[in-house]
Amino acid sequence: MADFLNIGLTGLMASQAKLNVASHNIANADTPGYSRQSAVQTTQPSQYMGYGYVGQGARVVDVERAYDQFLHKQLLQSQSQASYYQNYSDLVAPIDNLIADPDAGLSSAMSQFFDAVQEVANNPSNIAARQTMLSQSEVLVNRFQLLSGQLDEIDASVEQNIALAAQDITQYGQQIARLNQEISRALGVGNGASPNDLLDQRDQALAELAKRVNVQAVVDDKGMMTVFIGNGQALVQGTQSATIATRPDPAQPSRTQVTYQIGNGAALALPESQLSGGELGALLAFRREALEPVQDQLGFLATALAAKFNEVHASGYGLDGSTGKPYFSGIDLAQPVVSAGSQGSTVSVSFATNVDLSALRPDTYTISNDNGTLSVTRQSDGARFNDLTQPIDGLDFSGVTLQTGETAVIAPYRDAASSIGVAITDPRQIAAAQDDPTGVVALGSGPADNRNALMLAAIQTEKFLYDDGAGQATATLQTAYARTVSSLGAKASEVKNGASSSQALYEQIQAQRDSHAGVNLDEEAANLVRYQQAYLAASKVMQMAQKLFDSVLAIAG
Repeated sequence: MADFLNIGLTGLMASQAKLNVASHNIANADTPGYSRQSAVQTTQPSQYMGYGYVGQGARVVDVERAYDQFLHKQLLQSQSQASYYQNYSDLVAPIDNLIADPDAGLSSAMSQFFDAVQEVANNPSNIAARQTMLSQSEVLVNRFQLLSGQLDEIDASVEQNIALAAQDITQYGQQIARLNQEISRALGVGNGASPNDLLDQRDQALAELAKRVNVQAVVDDKGMMTVFIGNGQALVQGTQSATIATRPDPAQPSRTQVTYQIGNGAALALPESQLSGGELGALLAFRREALEPVQDQLGFLATALAAKFNEVHASGYGLDGSTGKPYFSGIDLAQPVVSAGSQGSTVSVSFATNVDLSALRPDTYTISNDNGTLSVTRQSDGARFNDLTQPIDGLDFSGVTLQTGETAVIAPYRDAASSIGVAITDPRQIAAAQDDPTGVVALGSGPADNRNALMLAAIQTEKFLYDDGAGQATATLQTAYARTVSSLGAKASEVKNGASSSQALYEQIQAQRDSHAGVNLDEEAANLVRYQQAYLAASKVMQMAQKLFDSVLAIAG
């Protein structure tokens, strides 16, 4: 009777365990990252009874979670890629709309300005035309300043979000390290039984981490997960996690640099090339590939316009006989582009004497001292220059001194658009004439002399700017800006398409994961009915055993 009763009891307990597991599945159907669990049931060891082996019931030996390692790896990769493209697309779309906007962009303001210059050339003595030219000049410089200010705001937001993403990565790394410790402890207490909920929590933390940066994870035979970020930096090793933080880049203090620190060790700079994927990878790539090039190009156009216009304007005469006056303010090729220094180092870069504007390029330059040898590297194409006594792209680097191993990065045009202004306030001082109208002049000059104004108007169509596509000075102010708009638009379209395709891939893999490991409420409801029936049947066995036992007692009595 006792065996009969015990067999029923094992069935009852096994059914109860499976009911508990099914209930746990239903309760966590909407828990992010939860994996369906199932009780593993097996028979109790049989007992030889003389006439054969008789079963002794059932038992639950484990609770497994639905998990596919290959599918999980694919999900992490697709999630990181989808996050990268979506964040990049969200970042680049506003500046693409800003730069390409026919009303808020630079193209219309530049056209209207040169139309006003042409009107002065047509009527050089007309004060109203001159006043209109000054008004359109203010509109143009305000547009430069407005665009520059909006790009600066985006830049500040990007720098802040880089710091926040770094903090998130550190926090998720710490969470995974803590869960590693809890999982290791649970494996020991449970004699190797899998702590499924803790494993799901760790995988969910890893999934959140993948949204911030590309990740790879390896689990050892002790259940410890090692996590690598980017292109192979160990974020988590066992119960220890690294700190990802930010600081001003020593080579370019206005720019945020991502650092990597283990324990109390030194914080090391992480090259941007090693931080791919996710939100952080998108922020760094957007800053490097889209935002900074647009800032450089905008400042370059402001510099080129001011320098060229001032050169021609200074050679002419106003109605009041004034000459030698610059038209635009805030940009002076005679002043240093960068002038900074620290102990033992000087970074002083200027425009070359009598610089040819066609030599200038809207680029960023890295200056380094390798074993006592100074060199300059152009970032756009990696071209390296070792002779700093000669101008490089119209810039004079001969005043640079760096300590061995030191690096400096300069962006000569990045802030120029915010500096440009209009120097002329009196319309009579617009130098439309080539000769002094107040003195003894040659035939054809005087108040009606428009020769200098014609030269100013001709700047609009003059090909004096370097064109990356042609590799030489074949661009006008308008075509240079149009190329910027086109390039940015192509990048915006590229990442938008990437966001669409990568999101579709992620959703496809997520659906596969949900099909394999997600909770199906209909299936769990059916299981509840089945387990309940088994539970009731096992209880019937126990009731029958009790009745038989009572019958035996009655006979014996």
